[in-house]
Amino acid sequence: MKTIERRSFLSLVSNAAIGSALFPAFSLAHQYSQQLKPVSDGTCWLDVCAPFIIQDSALGIDSEIVLTADNFVGATGYADGADATEYQIYLYDFEGNPLGENGVARGLIAQAMRTTVISVAELVGPRKSFWGGMKVRLRPKTRTPSHASDLFSSAFVRWKSRDSFTNVHANPDPLQWQRADSFFYSMPFPPLDDYDCLYSLFNPYAERSAGALTLYDQFGATIKELAYDLKPHSSMLVDLRNAEYARSLDDTFNGKRKVDANRSGKHGGTIAVTNRQGSVKNFGYMLIRHAGTSRFSIEHPIHQPPYNPTPAKVPFDTAGRFKAQNILYTPLVFRSKKIGGITLDSRFHLSSGAPVEEALWLNPFITDADGKVVWQTGDGSKLPASIPERQIERGAIKLRGQQSCIFDCARADLPKGFSGGLSLAISPLSNHTLMKVEVTVSEWNARAFTHFRPGLAAARLYQKPSSRAGLGTDYIVAGACLSAHENAMVRDEIIAVINIDDKSIAGNPTLEVFTSSGLAARVRLGEVPAYSCRHYLLSALLSGKIGAHDLSLRLVDDKATLLMSVLHLDYARRDIAADHGSDRFSTFSEFTCDPRA
Repeated sequence: MKTIERRSFLSLVSNAAIGSALFPAFSLAHQYSQQLKPVSDGTCWLDVCAPFIIQDSALGIDSEIVLTADNFVGATGYADGADATEYQIYLYDFEGNPLGENGVARGLIAQAMRTTVISVAELVGPRKSFWGGMKVRLRPKTRTPSHASDLFSSAFVRWKSRDSFTNVHANPDPLQWQRADSFFYSMPFPPLDDYDCLYSLFNPYAERSAGALTLYDQFGATIKELAYDLKPHSSMLVDLRNAEYARSLDDTFNGKRKVDANRSGKHGGTIAVTNRQGSVKNFGYMLIRHAGTSRFSIEHPIHQPPYNPTPAKVPFDTAGRFKAQNILYTPLVFRSKKIGGITLDSRFHLSSGAPVEEALWLNPFITDADGKVVWQTGDGSKLPASIPERQIERGAIKLRGQQSCIFDCARADLPKGFSGGLSLAISPLSNHTLMKVEVTVSEWNARAFTHFRPGLAAARLYQKPSSRAGLGTDYIVAGACLSAHENAMVRDEIIAVINIDDKSIAGNPTLEVFTSSGLAARVRLGEVPAYSCRHYLLSALLSGKIGAHDLSLRLVDDKATLLMSVLHLDYARRDIAADHGSDRFSTFSEFTCDPRA
């Protein structure tokens, strides 16, 4: 198999380092030359939102809130108990009614890296059926006053049923975004012949949120547009397969699947939400359930200001080489790979959303555990047949606005038993959350969804704050667990690490494991060569027992720039969940105490 020439590969990575994966989400309404605001001194409350909380005994679904309290100063500022995070949890039912005294369902202070889990059943009390939205406010109480360093890893929601479990982080709602203005967000959805998808919208504000939700097919044609008008703090549900608002949560979960449902999304598509100018925005999660099963996963989009795209440009130089503006990453590439007694496969749901130009170009390549590029577009290999020919041009994927496609590893030229990482070179700049990852376990008929990680330019920005203490890597994952019963595994973790450093620096990372009591273990993972992607089983890394605790995982490296994602394995439920991981400083420079947009 032909592989990319090393010098060309390094050039591609280096050129992409000038782009910022955060740009489309946070600053597209401004000029490319816009400078970051200076980080403000002092501390303040910042918000995150989780738009789909379910606590329903009839449906057999319980929800939990997982708090990491990952705000601390320095590389080991969690160790002496001097740093903590204060939380306030606001919970609203689907009609917008608040729970708790004075509207606060729970307030607490958590010591740094002391994993805290709160049962939603405790907050809703004797109710047997609850669904709605949640807002979490957080404020660091650190030795040096500061705002939250990473809103993506501060609070998570975990859903559990008898047969399934899944988790996702709450989405940031920074002060800069808390205004009545037009916002846009979108995400791809999987083929609706195979999946039932339920989308929840939540308005966390005291004003109404009005606008339109639009469903597109894989080629960007409109399937249906639905108007919405959410009263303060309320929620509503959209059944994507039927392209209509759901009457109730119970009907959606227990209702009979319609054979004659709208089939325009049978190959997947895009859901897009635009709130009306002068109206506040809302937040959304998508519940994804494979047809005929009770297992489900939950994924999310992220906001960006709306804008008018510029004319399409062809991102190739005179020699025909792809000129990337950024590279997005995932370490979750599997082709019939056996790890921990289960067989893993991957496919990727790629979408353009509303690109800054009329078309988004994507040029994927795959690296192995040694950093070798084993698959690439162009001369080396053809794109999988799962991608329509009309979305391929000059050997690259070309998606116009609101288009999507599926990159299926089982249909790519990858050997069985392969695991590695996918790098997605893109032009123009785009949002990493538009690129979704689906991992399946064949023995369990189980699936989990998550999304890609931002590129190197974003990582370099995260490395700048002084309170990071110069670490090249500082990555967080929540909701992990390691437990066994009678020598049989009940819960385990697959830890995926990819080296994206453009200086060819080999990583030598340490994995730190935290419980509700603090640091429980520290493990050296060994060398992670430049551009390589490696996978580890947590049970194989830890020699001592740490008990069946809820765990937070932290990956640190002094010099190399690494990314970490995790697959949570539940052998009792025969299900998996995914966490893409987040840098502990991913929002520190962008989302400050300055409310000016």
